[in-house]
Amino acid sequence: MVVWYALIGFLIGWVVEWLIDVAYWRPRLRSARAELETCRQQLDDERERAKLLQAKIEALEEEAKGLRARLQRLEGERDRYRNERDAALAELRSFATEADRPGEAVSPGDDLKRIEGIGPKIERLLQRAGVRTFEELAATPVARLKELLAAGGRRFRLADPGTWPQQARLAAEGRWDELAAYQKMLKGGRGR
Repeated sequence: MVVWYALIGFLIGWVVEWLIDVAYWRPRLRSARAELETCRQQLDDERERAKLLQAKIEALEEEAKGLRARLQRLEGERDRYRNERDAALAELRSFATEADRPGEAVSPGDDLKRIEGIGPKIERLLQRAGVRTFEELAATPVARLKELLAAGGRRFRLADPGTWPQQARLAAEGRWDELAAYQKMLKGGRGR
């Protein structure tokens, strides 16, 4: 009989445990499993997002390398242009300084001051640039004359070389009367 009581007690305990398991632990276990599955899904999503972000970072780093290389190339070009500019400015300064030296003989040539609008300083400036005769002045384009004047400095900015080649052509051909008549129509080397 004790055995029966023990067996009944064992069965009652087992049934109570099964009821507690079914009513309490299994729903919690299902909930925990669902939560675990949700966490795993979130973890997978975050890993996928991390991969995308890593790929984006690598792409941006590659782009940054390209931009750094381009920046170095542009800085090299900038330095080269600065050096060229500085050399050109130094040459222009020495050119303008040489053009301002009074009484310094250049090489012989025509008296370019006979051209309306050309004075002693502009004559020296032109001579230093290799324009020494009426023929050379007549063959020099107006744009080149303007460049020479600009290189000479601010004091030459008012000079207008637009009629100089025409006047020089008349002088080179020895047509002095026509040159004089033409110059009467000019004021400071410009047409009125």
